[in-house]
Amino acid sequence: MAESELTDAQAVARVLDGDIEIFAVLVHRHQDYLFRLLSRHLPVSEVGEAVQETLLDAFEKLSKLREPERFRSWLSAIALRRGADFWRINARRKERFVDFSSPEELALLGDVLSDESVLSFEAMAARREAEKLVEILFDGLAPEDRLALELFYCEEYTLGEIGKMLEWGESKVKVRLHRARKKMALKAEGLLGKGGRP
Repeated sequence: MAESELTDAQAVARVLDGDIEIFAVLVHRHQDYLFRLLSRHLPVSEVGEAVQETLLDAFEKLSKLREPERFRSWLSAIALRRGADFWRINARRKERFVDFSSPEELALLGDVLSDESVLSFEAMAARREAEKLVEILFDGLAPEDRLALELFYCEEYTLGEIGKMLEWGESKVKVRLHRARKKMALKAEGLLGKGGRP
């Protein structure tokens, strides 16, 4: 059997048996998925490093994987915890990220700078306002609450899927979502009380 034909479980078993080169099969199979997953949760400039660290963590902790056939879900959980760690650390620093390193952001910036860009600018401004509002409402949430909200509302995972990814029970996911929605509603009420401006 060719190495590329190995299932995730077979590849994991071979790595644990000492054939560590086979881990490259798992890396090639899942790295694009990790880039897509983390790009929805982190600033673009942070994604590459987070993917590398996730794969390194997975390699180092592979012996702790109880269900090798669920390697991808386990890898997702590691990646998402890394994303939560990023926001936890940066919440303490109160940093705001403006990232023009993606082609989409650079194209929008170019549109804004051109003379014929009124409609593009208005669309971008509306999007930026929406993103700013979401960031303001997310500010102060526990990273785990933020992650649960993103997975449930933005990526439309079920409570059960989120629980498996984050190794939480379904009731913990429900509690996190409820708590986060309540905090965001209180913050929104506070903003409206100030005339809708932070």
